[in-house]
Amino acid sequence: MPTTELKQLLLNDVLVDFAALKVKVAGRWFAVEAKQLVLLKLLLEHQGNAVSRDIIMDTLWADVVVSDNSVSQLVTQLRKSLHDDKNTATFIRTVPRVGYQLIAKVSDAPTLLDKVTPATPRTSALYIALGLMLGAITTLVSQYLLAPTISSLNYEYQSRITSAPGAEVFLRYSPNGRYLAFSQSNDQQSQFDLAVYDQQSKTVHSIKNSGYSEEAPVWSPDGKWLAYFRYDPLSCDIRVIPVSNAIETWRLSPEFKLTRCQQRHGPTKLHWADDNTIYTTHWQDEQPRLVKYTLAFSPTPTLLEQQIVGDFKPITFDINEQQKMLILEKDQGWFSVSEVDLTQSLKRTEIKRSRHSHAPLLFDSEQDYYWLGDDALRRYDYQGNEQLVHQPLGFVADLAINPQTGDIAHAEGQARVNLYQIELDLSADAPKIRNTMQLSSSARMDILPAVSPDGQQSAFISLQRRGITGFTHIEVWLKHKQRKTANLIATLPSDITPKYLLFSPNGDNVLLADEQQNVYLINTFSRRLVPIISGFEQLNGVHWSADSHSIFYQASNQQSDDEQLQWQDWRYDIQLMSNTLVKENVSFETLDEEHPLWQLNSSYLEHDLQVRTYLSAALEQQFPLAQLLPSLELFKPAVFKQGIYYVLRQGHQLLLYCYLTDQKRNVFIKELGVYGYDIDINLNISSSVDGSQVVFSQVDGIETDILLHKAIKAGSP
Repeated sequence: MPTTELKQLLLNDVLVDFAALKVKVAGRWFAVEAKQLVLLKLLLEHQGNAVSRDIIMDTLWADVVVSDNSVSQLVTQLRKSLHDDKNTATFIRTVPRVGYQLIAKVSDAPTLLDKVTPATPRTSALYIALGLMLGAITTLVSQYLLAPTISSLNYEYQSRITSAPGAEVFLRYSPNGRYLAFSQSNDQQSQFDLAVYDQQSKTVHSIKNSGYSEEAPVWSPDGKWLAYFRYDPLSCDIRVIPVSNAIETWRLSPEFKLTRCQQRHGPTKLHWADDNTIYTTHWQDEQPRLVKYTLAFSPTPTLLEQQIVGDFKPITFDINEQQKMLILEKDQGWFSVSEVDLTQSLKRTEIKRSRHSHAPLLFDSEQDYYWLGDDALRRYDYQGNEQLVHQPLGFVADLAINPQTGDIAHAEGQARVNLYQIELDLSADAPKIRNTMQLSSSARMDILPAVSPDGQQSAFISLQRRGITGFTHIEVWLKHKQRKTANLIATLPSDITPKYLLFSPNGDNVLLADEQQNVYLINTFSRRLVPIISGFEQLNGVHWSADSHSIFYQASNQQSDDEQLQWQDWRYDIQLMSNTLVKENVSFETLDEEHPLWQLNSSYLEHDLQVRTYLSAALEQQFPLAQLLPSLELFKPAVFKQGIYYVLRQGHQLLLYCYLTDQKRNVFIKELGVYGYDIDINLNISSSVDGSQVVFSQVDGIETDILLHKAIKAGSP
């Protein structure tokens, strides 16, 4: 069977879409990695015959040296995607001492004509009646299925609304569609002012520039009030102003304070769901929670009640006029988009699942459609069909839909994220900074730094989001302390989303882990990227042996949430290039006296939680947890032998601290600049074992402007 033109095929009852990289199992679409489908195509080309492991390795890893275990793990992944059980295989059969054979029934993807059965002359009256009913149903189904996979609504670029230094974010249209409220960086880019764009006069009006930070404006459903967060260095309020008079007078409108809120913890929005209800998020029990405010407006705006709603942990969310909530949450490395009916039982209905957050998130003006931003501006329906509306040169920071016209405004821009290294003397009573240097160029975003145990080398990920070339480049670079410039050691395929880097004790090798539970080995001399661990549902405790010859890790393939995970101990041998099972059914490796916090790394599933718990207990008298915990989420700390480096977000200012565990003392190191608006990148700190060498990501600037795309309906001129 020729496979070069493959688009869709039916394997047993599973529909495989090679072009969209997804499979449909039991009525639901699931994303599939490209390499799995390359393997499937290879098995299809040899349908009926066994394909040897050597052929698979030569075809799928032609220019890379991999172990035999890589084939086994890739087959395991493909079986999972097809929901095939190797013990009762119906798709892929293992041929002992040979390889693998595709045994599934292969047929073309079904069409509507395949489902139509012609009537016969002997059909009885009852059958005719049933046939007419079925015909009507078939017609309706056919009209639905034959309809375009996405609405006929199209979009074309109309204009750029703003072009000022700094960031314009937190976009919100008024109910009548005339005004677009947003927050705009002040002259020093240290706070946000409140502004409104009048679509009728094509003019931007400054509403609030108090010297504090006014963020996340939202309109009341009747358009007569505008609510927003007001942050000062020590506190946060939710305030409202009346906006029913002429826009030129809004800046003079009286402010009404609704309630105090938590200190700044990211790009939180307000959602005014009905006349008397506002939703937002705040931190409780060490996690973000959905909070509901009930209001009264007689004689003045007043808060009546505040309550936590459900067990939601929103990264971001949106609420429409029908009281439906679209929510983005994260669980065990997966990001899920779900719809929730706030008037019913609060049950989640998952719509989309991904390893990438794709925030911001927004309901569309048409039912059963929604928008996702970040790397591109996309419109989705609930079946997973996608409409690419705009591919930015940088990233999409925020978006808003005009409720009257369907036009979409979005904030698009670039961010400069550089790496800096500081050398400290921790022996004195107050840590002294001996040297500070910039490690990387501002032309790209450089993230996920890792410092070698001796502090002599630093590795990092260099990310260039979509630019003039139209491509996204992800690279791994290495900087030696004694050399002036960094060197490129690996270029990553587009399907790898890096999670962390980990040096070997001797500094000769670097491990790279991605969000798909895969681990790659990079030798700093040969500069080759070699996949060494894949095919597992979860990994834990990836660490080097003391002699740098082996990598030990725990792995589990169990997916059920109802049963206890069964872990196995594995070992990868660098010289033999093979994985070996060391022990089955081992207990989950957690922190104890034999494994102190500083000896572990971010691959340990409980590591981040333990660091947060430790710092929360140590610093609860110095900082509010509602400020500390979101800061630790934003900027991952670095644990070394004598302490923990961490970043505290205070307003828009980032501050580097060090908590010395033996001395039980917290010390301030330095300011790390201003971070006004969260973007979807990984920020972290890394340190040498003795804490003398520290490397961290620093956001040196975010520039966004607001662009408008006009909705063009079918038949419009």
